[in-house]
Amino acid sequence: MSFLEIALLCIVGVGGGWGIVSWLFKKDTAREERRRGAATLATSLSGLGFKKLPEFLVDYSVGDYSAMAHKIKSLASLFVGGEAGVMVEFEKVFDNLLSAKLKSETGRSLIAAKLADAVEERDASAIKSAPMASVK
Repeated sequence: MSFLEIALLCIVGVGGGWGIVSWLFKKDTAREERRRGAATLATSLSGLGFKKLPEFLVDYSVGDYSAMAHKIKSLASLFVGGEAGVMVEFEKVFDNLLSAKLKSETGRSLIAAKLADAVEERDASAIKSAPMASVK
């Protein structure tokens, strides 16, 4: 091999290596972004009152796949085990979201409008006999 062939081979090798390394870094960055998104979503869902799903997302975000497998099993048993387990978690989330909406005038207006649309004439007796929440 001549010097020119060796130099050309080295340049092609370095260029190819740079291309492969660049592609690998892009793939790694994409995975990191997915994991950051999962951690952010876990924080948001936890703030709303969810318990099981954020734990699963945190395990994914740190790459703990064995714990994820156990969490998938517990999530599946929660949904397969009947409505009661799911409803307990969603009731807490609903209460948290409702409390957040009631803190602003816009949210209270939205809830009042939804209630006005939902109430029918025959429901008036149920409203009068319903327990009152503390009004400030």
